[in-house]
Amino acid sequence: MSDLKNWALERRGNELSWDGCRLTDLAREFGTPLFVVNRHILEESVRSMTGVFGPAGLQARVFFSYKTNPLPEMLHVLAGSGVGAEVISELELRLARRLGLGAERIIVNGGAKPEALLRLAVENDTDMITVQRFADLQTLERIGRDLGKKVNVGLRINPGVRGRFFSFTVSTGTAKSPIGFVLGSEDWKQALRTLAGKTVFRFRGLHFHIGSGIRTAAPYREALRNTLPFLEDARRLGLFPEVLDIGGGFNISTLKEVDLWEAIRLFAWNKPQRPPRFRSQTLLLGEVARACAGILGGYCRQKGTRLPEIFVEPGRALSASSQLLLLGVKSVVERKKGRLAAICDGGAMSLSHLLLSEYHSIFVANKADGRTGRRYNLYGSLPTPLDFVAAERRLPPLASGDILAVMDTGAYFTSLNNNFAGPRPAVVMLDNGESRLIRRRETFEDIFSRDTILSEGGR
Repeated sequence: MSDLKNWALERRGNELSWDGCRLTDLAREFGTPLFVVNRHILEESVRSMTGVFGPAGLQARVFFSYKTNPLPEMLHVLAGSGVGAEVISELELRLARRLGLGAERIIVNGGAKPEALLRLAVENDTDMITVQRFADLQTLERIGRDLGKKVNVGLRINPGVRGRFFSFTVSTGTAKSPIGFVLGSEDWKQALRTLAGKTVFRFRGLHFHIGSGIRTAAPYREALRNTLPFLEDARRLGLFPEVLDIGGGFNISTLKEVDLWEAIRLFAWNKPQRPPRFRSQTLLLGEVARACAGILGGYCRQKGTRLPEIFVEPGRALSASSQLLLLGVKSVVERKKGRLAAICDGGAMSLSHLLLSEYHSIFVANKADGRTGRRYNLYGSLPTPLDFVAAERRLPPLASGDILAVMDTGAYFTSLNNNFAGPRPAVVMLDNGESRLIRRRETFEDIFSRDTILSEGGR
């Protein structure tokens, strides 16, 4: 149990506590499944993220990816720590405004943006609306003229980063990706000419996002080098970016996305997944910051232009480690060849399909004495192997009533969980030994309330 410190978990006798709260007490009070957010860890993640760019000589701002975890109280804490909002939908934009974020702290991204989102973004004077196709610029020009407003525009580019065989981490920034303007394409040239020739636009800068779960700085260095020709094209038309948005995609040291080869080994031959190799996230972020300063700084000095401000859009890098998931063990069964399976009250089908594609460390909250038993396959309560929690995990001997703590669930778990198998879980936040409910458990009445059953005569 020596790795408990990686999550600031503490052992009290035979039980685990987090920020002064026993996990089993939380399970008894609020029920399971239960998401638990640690405010102190969330705020510490912000400090780690924001503290690396200044020493590299960069001006930088951080915008949290709202799709990663749209819990209003979590977003409120982040906003209070100076973090802005990166939104991809009208829902997220309205949520950011409801939380009191000013327009200068909101950027709008996403693929095929509905006109309603674009209009709302222009009405609110958001700091940057990133587009990745020429048609969106035409729509924004019309909206800007209708409203009599300047439109703050950024262009999302495809930096053509090389992907890695069997890995999905660098995916949205490769040449095969359909996302972003391609250097030399007619769409790219039209977009630049339009921004240079239309007074309704204010050119804010360029944006790329190369993937997720990235653990080294090498793909970011490649993306930055490949961005320079885009900058040069813009400069020739008198467009000088105020901002370079390098996206997010930074992984955390205790979480790992499972690549294709590892998934094959697991499901075909029952080979246990390997836990991630611990690597300081601060070290990774520092390397990325220095790459921005070196590659961009060199280009700007050569051209005699100002170094653009850096925008960063982390998701899991800020929120993943600040949240865990408590599951109750309902039964333990033994299969042929002595293989053990534990059935829990939640799994991938209702809580998040990411349980199928990520390695999450798991502890038994009420058996923290360090003993390990046999390997278990862990499943949710639905009658399908797809309702998966984890495979081939060596844990203390499990029994009905045990409480499992699934770590690093602060990214895409609360945004993707559903009521396929029943009401969605509650969420509590811990703060200096106190636990407060920040999202109540969904009820059956909540689920039924949106439906109408037509009468016989109405059919």
